[in-house]
Amino acid sequence: MPPATTTSGSTQFDQVRDGLAADTGLRRELEAAMRVNVDRVDPADRGNRFVVGAAVEWLIAAAAWSLGVLTIPGGHGVNGFDLVDLQNAARGMWSVKAQTAKSKGEYRLTNGLGGSGRGFTEPTVFVSPHLPGLVFIDPDTHVAAASMARAKSDAVVLPFGVVARHATDHPECVAALEAPVNEGRGRENPFLAYTETIATPERFPRLAGMFQAAKPQQTGVVGDVNALIALRDSGQISEDQFSALLSKVTGS
Repeated sequence: MPPATTTSGSTQFDQVRDGLAADTGLRRELEAAMRVNVDRVDPADRGNRFVVGAAVEWLIAAAAWSLGVLTIPGGHGVNGFDLVDLQNAARGMWSVKAQTAKSKGEYRLTNGLGGSGRGFTEPTVFVSPHLPGLVFIDPDTHVAAASMARAKSDAVVLPFGVVARHATDHPECVAALEAPVNEGRGRENPFLAYTETIATPERFPRLAGMFQAAKPQQTGVVGDVNALIALRDSGQISEDQFSALLSKVTGS
């Protein structure tokens, strides 16, 4: 491996790289959070990939914030701010392209509607379990790697081998990190969870019926308490009866 130069071409990435190398606790925290991400939502589902990829982007931004690399105009001492503004600031530093598959695949840089899209135009951090860490490529600085991008009918892609070779040739562009492999354990459906926050029983009782019927019946003390609450609220038992039965159920 060639000797590392002092900079990747991005002061912010250099700070993240050096910060993760020096702060083992933060690095392990980021790795663990990325593992939870793929263990909860399976990115093998095409729709879920957007959710998982967005979470990776947010987690890297959170690490950059923790290291003081990503800031807001008022600094870290400001209480309360718009996270979307912070996300825009992060995207001003780089784009994030993440992979979690067991096999190595090309990176889709841009998608196009009836075309391949803009191409490789912005600094990008590449994430993969098959890379030695977060790999930074700036098309304006790292021309050799950027020139290997290929336009397809619906996207501009960069072969995985190009990113891996860049990491080997430019260790200054690598922030050491172990990204997780998708083991297919994710069972959460983020789109369903979001829809349930819309179709609530209070506002849309008929639409909510399907979601409520799908939930398993509660058992044990929690189920008994909820049953008593339902009886009281429906007028089938009085408040005094409810209190007495509640004490009996909870043992208080």
